[in-house]
Amino acid sequence: MIGGTSDPTPHAGAAVLHRWTLDLSLGTVKEEQLDDRGVEFPTFNEDRLGRAGRYLYAVTGGEVVKYDTERGTSTVTPVDGHAGEAVFVPKAGAGAEDEGRLMSIVDDRLLVHEATDLREVASVRLPRRVPAGFHGSWIAD
Repeated sequence: MIGGTSDPTPHAGAAVLHRWTLDLSLGTVKEEQLDDRGVEFPTFNEDRLGRAGRYLYAVTGGEVVKYDTERGTSTVTPVDGHAGEAVFVPKAGAGAEDEGRLMSIVDDRLLVHEATDLREVASVRLPRRVPAGFHGSWIAD
């Protein structure tokens, strides 16, 4: 398990990250908890939809989390506010699965982070606060 904290008490009752593996030939399902940290809105590089993927992204309170499921590790960056879903936007012509940006609404700002290392690359002040629970998708031209 990746593990977000040594004391899971603050996350009791929160949604935690799981993986379900379906074996269609055997008709079986395997469930595996990947983290004990309470997270919401997991996303990934949708160019990988239907194929094995290594990286996942989620938010928890005032943080964006990047999971490396191959290594069993996570990277966290604080965002100074309540983070909404971190939508992955692939870089044009990307070679690596995590080459792209993460866009997230944090109160009255649109934050953009490099998906590779969670470094903040842009912050855009919005004309008004966006309600919690806002979801979005990236659709390239």
